Amino acid sequence: MIEPLSNQPHFWQVSSDNQTYTELCNALYERELLRLANMSPDQLPLLQKRLAALPFYIRRAAANIVTYRSELQLDSQNASWFHKQLGRCPARKQQADPIANFYQKAAKPGLIVPVYIEQLTLEQIVLDSVDEVDSVGERLHCNEHGWFSFNGTPLQNDNASKFLLKPNKAIVTAASCGHQWLNNDKKAPRVLSLRELLLTSRLNWHNFAKPYQAARELK
Repeated sequence: MIEPLSNQPHFWQVSSDNQTYTELCNALYERELLRLANMSPDQLPLLQKRLAALPFYIRRAAANIVTYRSELQLDSQNASWFHKQLGRCPARKQQADPIANFYQKAAKPGLIVPVYIEQLTLEQIVLDSVDEVDSVGERLHCNEHGWFSFNGTPLQNDNASKFLLKPNKAIVTAASCGHQWLNNDKKAPRVLSLRELLLTSRLNWHNFAKPYQAARELK
C-alpha cells in the first residue's frame, strides 16, 4: 500500500541519525577511495573485488556506528572517534601475567583484541580480531597481525615489533581513537582503517571478553 504523500518523509526532513549516516558514508568513501588509489602494483589484481565490496562495508560501518552507543565521542564528518589522549601510551602499564590470565579465559574466534606496535619511537595500539586459538599451545592468531602467545609475546618474525595486550578502557580508547605517541610525546591521531572502524562498533564496553555479533569479516 502506498502511503499518502502527507505521511511520506521529504528529503529536507532529515533526522540527526540520517545526517550522521550520510556524513559517515561520505567520509568513508573519500578515505577508502584514496586508499585504493594508492595501492601498490602487486595489489592491483584485487582492486576490482575490493571496489565491488566497498559499498557493502561502508553502509555496514555507517549503520553500525549510527546505532552503536559508545563511551567515546563521534566525529561523523571525519568518520572517527575521539577522546582525550593520555600523555603516555597506556600499553606500558601492562604485564605478562594479567594478559595471560585474560586470554586463558577469553580467547576464542571473534574476540576483538588490542595490539601494541612500536616502530622506531612511534607507539600505536591497533584493533584486530582472533580467528584461531590453540589452547594447548596457549597461543592465538590475529586476523591481521599473526600469532601471539597468551602472555602477549609475538611468535613470528614479521610481528616481532608487536605485542598482544589485555583490553581495558584506556587501551581500547587509545586504539579506537587512533592515539599515537612519538618520542614519548602525543602525536596527531592516525586514521583508522575501515576494518578497524567496523571492529570498534562491535566493542562491548561493559565486557570486552564478549564483543557483539560480527558481520562478515573485511579482508
